[in-house]
Amino acid sequence: MTLLDRYLTRELTNAWLTGLAVFAGFLMVGEVFGKGIELLFLLKAPVRDVLRWFLLALPNLIALSLPMATLLSVVMTIGRMSHDLEIVAFLSLGISFRRLLLPIAGIGMGVSIFAFWLNAFVVPPTYGAADALLWRYRERGEGISREILIAQPPNDPRLVLGARRFNPQSGALEGVWLLERMERDERLYIEAASARWVGNRVEFRDGFVQRIAPLGRPIMRQHFARLSRLVPLPPPKNFSGDSKQFAPNRLSLPELTLQIRLLQRWRVPREKIADYLVEWHNRFALSLSGLILAMLGAPIALQLRRGGGIAVGVSVILILLYYFTWNIGTLLAKAGTLSPWLGSHLANLLGLIGTFILLWRLR
Repeated sequence: MTLLDRYLTRELTNAWLTGLAVFAGFLMVGEVFGKGIELLFLLKAPVRDVLRWFLLALPNLIALSLPMATLLSVVMTIGRMSHDLEIVAFLSLGISFRRLLLPIAGIGMGVSIFAFWLNAFVVPPTYGAADALLWRYRERGEGISREILIAQPPNDPRLVLGARRFNPQSGALEGVWLLERMERDERLYIEAASARWVGNRVEFRDGFVQRIAPLGRPIMRQHFARLSRLVPLPPPKNFSGDSKQFAPNRLSLPELTLQIRLLQRWRVPREKIADYLVEWHNRFALSLSGLILAMLGAPIALQLRRGGGIAVGVSVILILLYYFTWNIGTLLAKAGTLSPWLGSHLANLLGLIGTFILLWRLR
């Protein structure tokens, strides 16, 4: 590592630590004044559970702050160096601006690797536990089961039933879907806003029924206001841990991969797997955002020739644009308009294109 690399790395690291503290602090205040106060004062949770929830939510706050802090450190450092004519001095010595990007890319890559470790293995179980702790107090005494998934028989099911919520006292389900394998390997798929167990039948309300050919091509689709169907499953009074289907963002990357393969093997319709596929690609896309935003922020800061408050403002605007684009891409991917890969990486691709355009203009 040359003297130039050490100098830039030191300046970037100092600004990065400042940015991490600032953005993590903002997010922390939002979480504490939101869910923390709800737990302590509205749900009457003991202080030890509030502190436990906060510690479990902390890795997620850090993971969200990493790309923001990286962008801020680059914009502040390059903006200050440009304002103080340090960039001009480097250029006069024959050191190109592209050469200055090497330590920036190195820090961005390091942040992306650290972010991937957090997003893939640390955040899902910790934030999932924090979310479960919060919902346990919200639903205390209600006996509600969330995110259920039943497959009979488990290894090669002829019937798969899923629901967002289940009330065992009333037998009511919300956000329910049923996949049943028929003769000639055809499948019957039912999706409804709500349903209720009545004896050995399930009465679906406000949904549609669809027959699917062996190759996945829909044969028939019909909407209904009410549909009663015999389901060879006894109405359960409660669900074991094996029947719970965790939300995609609560699963670590290996667990998420196994869940996707399981649903694909059961030939569950794509719209029910889309959330899992998008979440899988998001683990990589959001981790790469640190590197992408660092490389995008450098040429922008060079043209601004400012640090301080201007750098913070520019960083916030870029972050908002990035997450707005990413959110639009993921929504389109879940709706089937874009592929999961393209939807998750749309913001990164646009940021990469913007970086190449700005660097080309600086030639």
